[in-house]
Amino acid sequence: MSQANMQIDAGRRRSRLLAIAGLGTVIALSWLYLVRMTGMMHSGMASMAMPAMPPALTPQFLAAFVMWSVMMVAMMLPTALPAVTVFDNLARRRAAHTGKTAPVGVFAAGYVAAWIGYSVLLAAGQVALVRVALLTPMLQSASIALSAVILLAAGAFQFTSFKEACLSKCRTPLAFFLAEWRDGHSGALRLGLKHGSYCVGCCWALMAVMFVVGAMNILWMAALTLFMLGEKVAPARWRLGQVAGGALMLWGLVVAASLVR
Repeated sequence: MSQANMQIDAGRRRSRLLAIAGLGTVIALSWLYLVRMTGMMHSGMASMAMPAMPPALTPQFLAAFVMWSVMMVAMMLPTALPAVTVFDNLARRRAAHTGKTAPVGVFAAGYVAAWIGYSVLLAAGQVALVRVALLTPMLQSASIALSAVILLAAGAFQFTSFKEACLSKCRTPLAFFLAEWRDGHSGALRLGLKHGSYCVGCCWALMAVMFVVGAMNILWMAALTLFMLGEKVAPARWRLGQVAGGALMLWGLVVAASLVR
């Protein structure tokens, strides 16, 4: 290998490390924000970060939207790292032939944008549930019926063909990129948004379970993050999604049974 090629490869490695380090910093700061907010809520200082019932609807929605958006970055961006790595490899190879760059950061921004879009729905749901007293101050379901419905619905969704179709895009990002690839910054943004949309389609129901366990439950955030990453990287034959679906439905039935006691 020539000296020039060695220098190019070294530059690519440095660039890749910087990109991954940047994403890691964003993820770490997001988790730090959530941990700090949770601590404030537990200590009775929630009004400083996200009031349970602000006097106006708009501030309440905006506070919820910010919280869910940060949570989506903290939980879902780590699960996208395998796809980010594949994207980076392909982007560098394409750039060597076309001269058009496709930065990892732009792809990640598109991916996050898809989840921030879902945050709008979560924030709206939170505001509606808080206003009818179906959520506790820690944003946990205060209704047995609501908890049972969420768990049963989330569990059943794990067995649907739609779930499997979306998960297949996340599990094999190389095939997705080869079929959908577009060069340049706009192409990277589009790819990130589309891949993120498949990820939302795959994991939206699992994310809704946070309303059952408490939206500010850090341990559950971490557990769901690890599970959703596992779904994407584990072999399909392990059927992690179906195992989780069965567990969620069983949990939902146990919760529902408590209604008739």
